Amino acid sequence: MNTRKSGPMPIDELIARCLTGDVRAFETLVKTHSNHVYGYACRMVGPDAAEDVVQEVFLRVYRSLHTFRSEAEFKTWLYRITTNVCLDHLRRVRRQGSRFVSLEGAPNGAEDMALAWGVPDGQRDLGAMDPAVRAERRELAELLQQALGRLSDKHRAVLVLHDMYGFRYEEIKDILRCSLGTVKSRLFYARRALREELRPYLEGAGDIPASGASSAS
Repeated sequence: MNTRKSGPMPIDELIARCLTGDVRAFETLVKTHSNHVYGYACRMVGPDAAEDVVQEVFLRVYRSLHTFRSEAEFKTWLYRITTNVCLDHLRRVRRQGSRFVSLEGAPNGAEDMALAWGVPDGQRDLGAMDPAVRAERRELAELLQQALGRLSDKHRAVLVLHDMYGFRYEEIKDILRCSLGTVKSRLFYARRALREELRPYLEGAGDIPASGASSAS
């Protein structure tokens, strides 16, 4: 008799099945994580290149899943691969002669970060109903995406991982393979640069985050 409760399969069991050649298990792994990987790729390389990045990420996952160690967090391992694929893509683009990477188009979820950066708490529920406020938020989200594109690749990665995806400093250190001090320094300078880009809108909202502001890490 099967007493297993219905619900998502634990990640360690899913990975174990993938390693036996279970195609459906790998399809489930991709389906579970592809939207988040796509969103991160959009913010790193832009929507036009994001789908190609996602395909390359899961190809690398498939080829190297046997190297994953269960004592590590799968999410950290996956985002390390995703970051490396994004940075490889950006280096390739620049070698081909482009000095500026366009991130035009605000991906889904960009308005959430716009709220975190520029909308006072008391106005957030109002914006869900007021079309004018929603349009203003969407404009801010698009400006935010453009401003992200003007950050250095490494600064953008730290800011997106921490402020948009909620990774802790220690996790980001493992994803980027750098020191804790480097993570904190990059986040500080990335936030400062982003605030300068968005200053006219954030001043209008009356809520510019302090340069040292941080979520729990």
